[in-house]
Amino acid sequence: MPQKRPKRHRQPLQRRARETVDVIVRATAHILSREGLARVTTNRVAERAGISIGSFYQYFPNKEAVVAEVRRRYDEAFRERLIGLVGIVAALPLEEAVAACVRQLIAIHAEDPGLHNAVSGAGLDSGERRLLHQVAAGWLEARRDEIRRPNRMLAAAIALDTAEALIHGVALRSPERLADDDFAVEVTDLLVRYLAK
Repeated sequence: MPQKRPKRHRQPLQRRARETVDVIVRATAHILSREGLARVTTNRVAERAGISIGSFYQYFPNKEAVVAEVRRRYDEAFRERLIGLVGIVAALPLEEAVAACVRQLIAIHAEDPGLHNAVSGAGLDSGERRLLHQVAAGWLEARRDEIRRPNRMLAAAIALDTAEALIHGVALRSPERLADDDFAVEVTDLLVRYLAK
């Protein structure tokens, strides 16, 4: 059975209306971060936002729609940071580039582990993930003298997915470890040893 998509919220045109939507989204993000999805209700969001429940319903038809908007904004910011990272690592040697990628992923997860864990289910869609893998594979190909993996596309996918899985797992189970520099060093070492000759 296909999953029901949440209704979209009304896009506000006036500045005050946009500010109200932002307050509602921030209130929802706060509850998601501190207490999780199960504790999000329209009444709790309205109370946290300091607005009436009627005002909430002017902009969002239900809690699913506001959670979807929090997720959309989070995913958009996540994508923008990954795209920015591509430009940063383009000219770096292998180990420095891997370290920069690992530290950026850790920073993203460490900013608000509760929110990340509550909304990051989708993350990059399959097309975006494939594009990221292609960019990484091209980067590996440009450094083929340093890389021991013959299938650059597969190596890029494994390295990126491994880094994300390790870091996301720590954010879920032991978020305090994200602040430990030894964790970043170990993940970097694992990936470099997988990739390098």
